Amino acid sequence: MIPHKWWHSQALRETRAVGDGWRIFLDVYNAAARDPAALQEIRAERLAQSLERAAQTEFYAPLLQGKDLSIQAAAQTLATLPALSKSVVRGSPKSFLTGLVHEVDELRVQTSGTSGEPMTIVHDDSLLTEAAAAGLRMLEAYGLAPGYRLLRFTSDPRHKLVDFGASPYNCASVVVTVNISKIDRESCEYVNRICEDFRPHAVWGQPMEVLLAMLRQREGLLRLPKPMRVLTHGDTLDPQARKAISESFGAPHSDLYGLQEFGRVAWECPDSIGTYHVEEERIRVDVAQDGHLLITGLVNKATAFLRYQPGDCAEILRGTCSCGRPHARLTKLEGRQRGLVVDAHGQFVSVKPLRLALEAMPLDRWQVQQNVPGELLVRVAPSDMAAGERMAGDLSDILGKVVAMKQLTVETVELGELAAGGEKAPHFRLLVTQESMSGSTPSGTGLW
Repeated sequence: MIPHKWWHSQALRETRAVGDGWRIFLDVYNAAARDPAALQEIRAERLAQSLERAAQTEFYAPLLQGKDLSIQAAAQTLATLPALSKSVVRGSPKSFLTGLVHEVDELRVQTSGTSGEPMTIVHDDSLLTEAAAAGLRMLEAYGLAPGYRLLRFTSDPRHKLVDFGASPYNCASVVVTVNISKIDRESCEYVNRICEDFRPHAVWGQPMEVLLAMLRQREGLLRLPKPMRVLTHGDTLDPQARKAISESFGAPHSDLYGLQEFGRVAWECPDSIGTYHVEEERIRVDVAQDGHLLITGLVNKATAFLRYQPGDCAEILRGTCSCGRPHARLTKLEGRQRGLVVDAHGQFVSVKPLRLALEAMPLDRWQVQQNVPGELLVRVAPSDMAAGERMAGDLSDILGKVVAMKQLTVETVELGELAAGGEKAPHFRLLVTQESMSGSTPSGTGLW
């Protein structure tokens, strides 16, 4: 097959996904929304298909050889497999490819790197089509409709103050993106007029970005029309942050849980706060004895991950929810949390540019610390310690260009110094966290 030059046009791929996703929504997700028997049939069939694909990979072929992969035995066979750690995947990522998807049809995403070195994950079109189908059901549960207006928050300094777009596979939403870290007293009226004219149905962002928007409202810089719902994703929410977000925006707040390895995994039930409906038509979730999640992908034809352990913990609830949905639910979810960096101008900015710059260097491990606003300490363990001094100088120049700091110190250390109790040290130790943001007062400048 010789693909057309537009084959990887994001707009075209996403638009195609909407059409396919609508069909899958009608045939699968809507059918299973309130029917436990239909859901069980879909889960069992898709799990057996997933095991058959996995048996064609280098990693799982010997583990599944001679095993019963039938629909009736699939769940028991899955339970015999070991938990799959991220380190194993990082060590041999190609051994999980099925070979069933042509390279031109692959969709590749990169993990965030918040819980270890980032990985490239290979998907097929199900990443878009199944997400579109499942998203329609979630949207209906939240009282929204296709074509809804979405106000998205970012704090990435590389992004513009305001951007306009659309997200076809995200339920054909129309999107205005506002960079909260760039709002000041000169630009706030411009941003407020756009938000007032746009009249968003929903607000969307990572918890830290939504909390930063909350703080800008308290400071009087930002005036937002009341949305129908606030949606957060990406990080585990602490109770104080949940309360602060809901009260600040005056709207129901719901959280989503997902991973780049699988897409969205679960979404918070609007009738049972703190519990998350697993999208069991495309994801199977089990919980190990120690509370760690074990996630199995059911629809990705390009890559097979069975009993994958992302490092997050939760309890799982079986049986029909009070809302009437038969899907398993996660509760007491504990996962990753990110913070923001305070730059030389007192602005709160995303850590993503720092992370990308550090990931591009030959480092065994790194850590960014901020104990004083406007100052950063970056500790790095180079793969080649002999080049450490030169690398520290290069990094100082590179990082100084991606984030403005009054003082930026880069020091090289031995790998062992970036470990505590035998565990890897977190990549970021920052001042601005969910706890500090949600506890900010309306007066003054909030945190500082």
